[in-house]
Amino acid sequence: MFIAAIVITAITVVYLASNRFPLRVAQPLPFTAVDRLIGWHAWAIWPYWLLLVIAPAFILAISDRRIFIATLRAYAIAIAINASVWLLWPTCLVRRDVPAGLDGATGAAWRLLHFLDGNINCFPSAHITAPLIAIAGYCTQHPAARRWAWPLMILLAPSVVATGQHYSWDILGGAITAAFGLWIVRRDLRR
Repeated sequence: MFIAAIVITAITVVYLASNRFPLRVAQPLPFTAVDRLIGWHAWAIWPYWLLLVIAPAFILAISDRRIFIATLRAYAIAIAINASVWLLWPTCLVRRDVPAGLDGATGAAWRLLHFLDGNINCFPSAHITAPLIAIAGYCTQHPAARRWAWPLMILLAPSVVATGQHYSWDILGGAITAAFGLWIVRRDLRR
């Protein structure tokens, strides 16, 4: 747990620092037809925050030490790739202001997001990378969970676009880095 806390803290610091003070000028990614189809929705803030919560929850629910360590290794590898991209090729997007007229909790969730996160380091999306790896590790130990865990991820993933925090390219990039991290540790994730 201590190692997991160190890895997650280090990556969070790199993300937040490079988001506020990028080493290079951030390049915008193109808006796609998928982005237009998904659109922007104020309520999407809740599944977006849920994606942040489920990654550590799924990882901490892994009790098999071998699978737990393999999942953490996959996470560290994939997020290190994400962080390298954020540092070497920062991307940005046009972000909406905090919507006016939202109920108290939803408005507070939006204000917190805008306080913590900028519009840089969109690609690849760690909101996709982390839960994909966490769910893969969890489902390795609990194969029956595949019936609900993967559909949950598929339902939540569009929220990163619907909040205006990412473009569909970022989802693809996050999925690719997750797949690479999982591929590296694939032998340890086999039952």
